Amino acid sequence: MFSMLSLALVLIIFVVLVSVLVVVLKNNEKSKDEANKLPPGYIGLPFIGETFAFLKPHSPTILGEFMDHHMARFGKIFTAKVLGTKTVISADVELNRFVLKNDKKIFEEGWPSSFATLIGKKSISMLAGDDHKRLRSIIFNFLNGDRLRTAFLDDAEQVISFLLSSWNDGPVISAKDEAMKFSFYIMMKEMLDVDPGEPEIEKLMREYNDFIKGVAVFPLNIPGTSYWKALKSREKILGIFRRKVEERKRINGDENLRKERDDLLNWLMKNTTNGFEEIGDTLLHTLFGGHDTTSRAICLLLYFLDGCPKAIQQLRAEHLQVIKIKEDRENKLIMITYTCIHYWQKVINETLRLGNIAGFLHKKARREIEFKGYVIPQGCTVITHLSAVHLDPNLFENPNHFDPWRWMGLISDVNKMKNFMPFGGGPRQCPGAELARMEMMVFLHHLLLNYSWELAEPDHPITLPFVEFPKGLPVKIKPVPHK
Repeated sequence: MFSMLSLALVLIIFVVLVSVLVVVLKNNEKSKDEANKLPPGYIGLPFIGETFAFLKPHSPTILGEFMDHHMARFGKIFTAKVLGTKTVISADVELNRFVLKNDKKIFEEGWPSSFATLIGKKSISMLAGDDHKRLRSIIFNFLNGDRLRTAFLDDAEQVISFLLSSWNDGPVISAKDEAMKFSFYIMMKEMLDVDPGEPEIEKLMREYNDFIKGVAVFPLNIPGTSYWKALKSREKILGIFRRKVEERKRINGDENLRKERDDLLNWLMKNTTNGFEEIGDTLLHTLFGGHDTTSRAICLLLYFLDGCPKAIQQLRAEHLQVIKIKEDRENKLIMITYTCIHYWQKVINETLRLGNIAGFLHKKARREIEFKGYVIPQGCTVITHLSAVHLDPNLFENPNHFDPWRWMGLISDVNKMKNFMPFGGGPRQCPGAELARMEMMVFLHHLLLNYSWELAEPDHPITLPFVEFPKGLPVKIKPVPHK
C-alpha cells in the first residue's frame, strides 16, 4: 500500500512539475515574442543600465554620444535601461506627437519615483484624471492672457528695474545669476506677493539652489549626497510655504488686517480642497517650471545673440521704432512691445528650439500599444526625446545653426510649429509657456535699450541634463546713451 501511495505521490508531483514547466515555457515564449516586438536596443548593466551614458553631459545644440550611437545602430525608436527601468526612447517625431496628443488617454506621467518625491506627488505633473484637470484649470486661469499683459508685465517691469540699478556697479555681470534673480523675483511676486529685496526671498533662493542640484542626479538618499540635500531643502521650502499659508489665514480672519491678494497662493487657498500638501507641491512645482527653466532660457538667449550681431541689430531697431512711435505712452511701453513686435518671437522660438531647455519627457503606457510594427507593453516608460526632433535635419534645415529667420513667414511657422515642442504638447503642455516667453521678452527689451554686451570670456552651455553655463556666462555690459 505504501508503494501505491508513493507511486501516486510521485505521479502527482510529476504532473505538477510538468504543468509548471509548460506554464514557464509558455511565459518565456510570450516574453520572447514581446521582446522581439519591442524596439531594438541594448539594456546594459543590471539596474543601472545605461543611465550614466544617457545623462552624460553634452552641448544642448547637439544630441550627444548616447543618442548619436543608438540612433545610428537601432534607428529613431529604440529600447534602453535608464534609471533602473526598461525604457523606449523615441527620437521619432510621429511617435512623440502621438504620445503627447494621447497623454491622459493612453499615457500618463512616467517620471522616476525619485523625481516625484522631490517635486511633489500632489503637483500637477504627478496628478491624473479629475485632480489634474482641476489643478490645471486653476493654474491656467491664474496665468490667463489678460493677467500676463497687465499685472505680470507690470511686476516684471518693476523687477528688471530693481536689477538694473545694481548693474552699474561693475562692467561684468554673471548672466546666469542675474537671469536667476530676475525669474525668481517674478515668481515670488506672483506666487506669494513678496517684493524683491525682502530677506525671505534670499533664504528661499538659497534653499531652492540646493534643491535643484538634486533633481538630475542619481537618487542616493544617503546623508551628504546631492539628492539627500535636495530632500532637506524641499522640507525647508515647504516649511516657508506653510508659514505663508498660516499667516494668510490669520490675516484673512482679521477684518482690520484683511487684504485681497491676487497671487497664486490666494487662488489655491480659494480653490483647493486637498489641504496644504497640494498647495505646497503646486507652489514648488510652479517655482520649478516658472523659474528654473526660464532663467536658463534667458542665458541661452544672450549666448546665441552674442554670436549673431545681425539679429541684435534687427531687434534693437524694432524696439527703438516702438519707442519713437509710442514715446507719449512710456508707462505702457512694455505692453506695446509685447503686443506689437513680432521678430522677438522668432528669436525666442529659435532659442528654445536650439537650446532645448526641456530635452525629453517621461511618459508611461497605460495599455499595450502598437506603433510602426513595434509593441510598447503596458506600464513601459517612454521617453519622448524632444531635442532629437528639434535637431533633426529632415525637419529643420541646418539644425545646429542659430537662425531666427527660419521662423519668418506664416506658412513657414505653421509647418515648423508642428515639430516644435519646447513646452511639450497635448493636454499636458506646460501652462506657463506664455509666462516664460513674457519674461524672456522683458529681460531682452531692457538689455537691448540700455546696454550693448559681449561675452567677457568663453563659456558654453552644457546639458547636465539641465542646461548649465560652467562659468555662469560672464557678460561685459556697456550702457547705451539715450538719444
